[in-house]
Amino acid sequence: MLVGVILGVIFVTPLVVLYALIIRWSDRFEPEPWWLVTLAFLYGALFATVGGGVSSGAIESVLAAATGAEEKAPWLQDLGATVLAPVFEEGAKGVGVALIALASALGLKELDGPLDGAIYGGIIGLGFTLTEDILYVASAYAEGGFVGFAFLLFLRTVVLGLSHCTFTACTGIGFGLAVELRSWPLKLLFPVMGYGAAVMMHAMHNGLPTFFGGGGVVLMILISLVIDVLFFVILALLVTRDRAIVIRELLGEVGGLLHPRELQLVSSYFELGIKNTTILFSKGWRHFSFRRRKQLALVDLAFVKARRRRGENGADLDVRERELRAAIHLANRRGIWIGT
Repeated sequence: MLVGVILGVIFVTPLVVLYALIIRWSDRFEPEPWWLVTLAFLYGALFATVGGGVSSGAIESVLAAATGAEEKAPWLQDLGATVLAPVFEEGAKGVGVALIALASALGLKELDGPLDGAIYGGIIGLGFTLTEDILYVASAYAEGGFVGFAFLLFLRTVVLGLSHCTFTACTGIGFGLAVELRSWPLKLLFPVMGYGAAVMMHAMHNGLPTFFGGGGVVLMILISLVIDVLFFVILALLVTRDRAIVIRELLGEVGGLLHPRELQLVSSYFELGIKNTTILFSKGWRHFSFRRRKQLALVDLAFVKARRRRGENGADLDVRERELRAAIHLANRRGIWIGT
């Protein structure tokens, strides 16, 4: 088993980390801080995996004791796979999203909308994938050697590696939409709806192979791949939405805080990133970091103004806006120009 775990760590970790980097990179305009992304990933890998597994296992044991059935009874295994695991595993992962949303509401201000929610939910799901896949492929190695290990690695981590990511992203989108709403009933409803969607997708993922055998596996894979494509389509649409927010909120600052060319680049999908990378290799980290800080300050200001547009107010928001404006003015006085 130890050899299988070591092989799992070696082969599963790079793939899952690559998926996480792609998800984080997709947030083009207001990338989430690395420290919080890392905490979300670790929460999924440690707390959500243990919490979801222990709670669903405990309920299975209670049901077995209450009905007098053996813990390995087929009906109980089927119930665990299709009902208990989706409910409790998505619940454990959803708690992580809820904690980020709570911290953001209390002053962290890092969950600004559905794109942020999808990112954090997806990252938590990938952390969960890391631990679960390592355990599964290690078990496959113990039972079937390297052939069994390689087959399950390909199936779970390559073909279905984004499954838990897409499940929990639904919960994250629900919390992200709630942030933008002023109605408290809707603020409570959307996270529940997102969690419900996550549970249903997870139940489908487990239920098709459980009840329909090999044909169910094929159908589950096909549906999962379609869901993966839809997930990236939704991410692209949400990124486009964030770009529109940046343009709308910074347009009135043109001629004051920034030049029209700077707005054009700040709201570009890839051009500014390419130019910043060129600066990094041609002029070094110092010039790159000055440009990057000004870029992020401008985007942060746009989202602060967007929160005001939604009706948010308060001393914390006032302080944050003053700080961002002061940082941008200071960058301008220092001649930091991101228009080229």
